[in-house]
Amino acid sequence: MVLPLRFQFPRCLTLACLMAGTAMAAETGWDERLAQTFSARLKEIQKALDALPQQLDCLPRMPIDDQGGTGGFASVHPRAVPEHNARNAVEIRWPVSIPVDLVALVPARRYDAGGLDPHYGLPDAFTVELIDSKGARVACVAREKNVRAHPVRMGHPFVYQVSPPVEAAGLRISADRLHPDPESDETFVHAWAEAFVFEGERNVARDGQVQGLGGVSMSAPWHWNAAYLIDGQTPLGLPEIPDDAHRNIGWISEGRTKADSPAALTVDLAASVSFDAVRLLPAKRPTSDLPSGFGFPRKLVISTSATGESGERGEWSVLAERELSNPGHNPVLLPFAASRARYLKIEATHLWKAFESYPAFFALSEVEVLIGNENLAFRKPVRSSDGMLNLIAPGGRFWSTSALSDGFGPDGRLVPTREWLTQLDRRLQLETRRHALTVEAAGLVHGWRRAGLAGSWLLGLVGTFLIIFLPLRYRRHANRELLKVRERIASDLHDEVGSNLGSIQMFADLAEGRADPSDDLKRIQRIAAETVSAVRDIVWLLRPQGDHRIGTAEHLRETSSILLETLEWQFVANEAAWQEELPDEATRHLFLFFREALHNILRHARASRVEIHLKTTRSDFQLVISDDGVGIDPARLERPATLHALRQRATALGAEFQIDSRPAEGTRLTLNIPLERKPSRPARKGAT
Repeated sequence: MVLPLRFQFPRCLTLACLMAGTAMAAETGWDERLAQTFSARLKEIQKALDALPQQLDCLPRMPIDDQGGTGGFASVHPRAVPEHNARNAVEIRWPVSIPVDLVALVPARRYDAGGLDPHYGLPDAFTVELIDSKGARVACVAREKNVRAHPVRMGHPFVYQVSPPVEAAGLRISADRLHPDPESDETFVHAWAEAFVFEGERNVARDGQVQGLGGVSMSAPWHWNAAYLIDGQTPLGLPEIPDDAHRNIGWISEGRTKADSPAALTVDLAASVSFDAVRLLPAKRPTSDLPSGFGFPRKLVISTSATGESGERGEWSVLAERELSNPGHNPVLLPFAASRARYLKIEATHLWKAFESYPAFFALSEVEVLIGNENLAFRKPVRSSDGMLNLIAPGGRFWSTSALSDGFGPDGRLVPTREWLTQLDRRLQLETRRHALTVEAAGLVHGWRRAGLAGSWLLGLVGTFLIIFLPLRYRRHANRELLKVRERIASDLHDEVGSNLGSIQMFADLAEGRADPSDDLKRIQRIAAETVSAVRDIVWLLRPQGDHRIGTAEHLRETSSILLETLEWQFVANEAAWQEELPDEATRHLFLFFREALHNILRHARASRVEIHLKTTRSDFQLVISDDGVGIDPARLERPATLHALRQRATALGAEFQIDSRPAEGTRLTLNIPLERKPSRPARKGAT
């Protein structure tokens, strides 16, 4: 069923919206800009794509609306692939063998509620052969496969040059694999709108007979019929080449209230000439709700005259009478016996009138008077007694009798059918190239998008690495410089200050040996010894940890040996304590706490014995210092100032600090330092 255009308008509007959306989506993105900057191939593709629109504008356009006319040949088959020794085919045979140099096949179209199907019944694979009068193959013109997979063939004709020409008496189109019927998955359709077989400019298929091989005829014989395969009507419109400068679109008569009110045109051929056919080209419908073929007469009479005068003074001879169906937007060829005359009159005796309330019109876009392929009416005067002179048509164009012989249709310059089909094939080639270039360009852009994203990720990783690595590298460098400074200070203290303090202590000992002991010399000796010990502690703390430095417990023991030299003392540590290493800051506070505690014993406790215990558990580092001195009065112990320095160091260590002391019973200090586990030193040999 062929639907009027008004039912197809929503689909056309949807297609226009999709095209607009595609254009908006084509805005350049960062990936396309990146590819355009660095890809020489993409620049070549873009240059080629930019040149294609100008070439396509000069070629015939593929219509998407219903052009009317007959549907063509169609047959229904039970299988997609014919059985052995069977054929799903259609043959065209003409009376005598002729040299064929071009074959063109136009796919059938179908319009339904879903819109346009531009290749209805087109086989997925087919073979085109030229045959002799007995049906034997004389040449294989084409063998097509995966036809429907073509990305841009949306109803374009198949055009095959036959070079050199081949003598043949027929054409056979064999469907090797059919497509399912859109309305039934159990049947398969083989359909073609039109077949052209050319000898030069002559379409010899028009003189042939059509026969289907296999399958059954399609229903709707008014639309699908074997004879329609060679009637010259296609769904592709008039054979025009676009020409936007052309402003005259055809001629239209005055409106008539009745369909049987005649209207006539007269062509002045300028001289008495011979002709054997008339070709009429329908007018373009003025509004979208009218069908194609608007204004084409249902019945006409062709007459000739030597004088062209009307009435009793004129003698007109009837050359032909025809009853016609609506050809849609297709030319209509009316052949007849050769005749000779100067004037030719085309009189529409029954006009097109589809609606009771709508007037009847006679309208054409071009009139051609032919002898062979030559148009004798080209640019010859055409007159009518009742035409609407210079009537303005949609788009600022005109209806005029001069348009009937100017060589133009409603949308462009009229060309021979063979040239028109060849130009449509050229459009297909260019559109296929454009699609291939577009796909290639999209692939290049996609590749550069991936490269750009990969580059961004790489730059991000490098940036992240630098953000992390550079501060670490700077910190390591700063730590190395700090260690160098600490090592230099430690060396200076050890070599200079330590040496001088040792000399002071030595001279004090010599002076005591030469003279009587005195409190001043003993004081000097004690201060020098304590200072040497303090310098040793500072040097020990300044130097970085490592196997070359003695451990914390070992250093505490050596400090005890120096400060408690005059007393009886004992230093005990468990195995874990000998290996334990505290952080540098905690070690500093521990040593200051330890020295302060020993100084307090020496200055205030009047003790004779001191015991020092180190113990490391899973969670604590414990230091216990006990003496047998005079102890601390409880009242004094309650004062905040008592042992204030020791309390401060304990707080800095985050340690638990306990004091057990009674008068005349000595003092016991317990320090529990919570541990944050760090690697321990190797086990100390001979630890006790």
